[in-house]
Amino acid sequence: MQCPLRSCCFTAVKLVFLGIGCLGLVVGILSVVWPERSIGLYQWIMERFNWKVAPIDGPREVRNTRILGAILTVLSLIIFFMTFHCL
Repeated sequence: MQCPLRSCCFTAVKLVFLGIGCLGLVVGILSVVWPERSIGLYQWIMERFNWKVAPIDGPREVRNTRILGAILTVLSLIIFFMTFHCL
């Protein structure tokens, strides 16, 4: 069975997946290396929507941000692998 994404817009689909993978990889590495900066970025984005966000438990928030950043990094690497080997 052929992949339905191999139709006429093959290059555009591949570029979309590569863009998503790059963005996820950057945010994931940022969250693992500098979790406080990643939390600050989230707070800054939420302020644009007029929402105030503050962590209740700081050390727990940093730990969870590092864990979720590592998961996001792994998922982004899987996207890269699937893009180059399946599309």
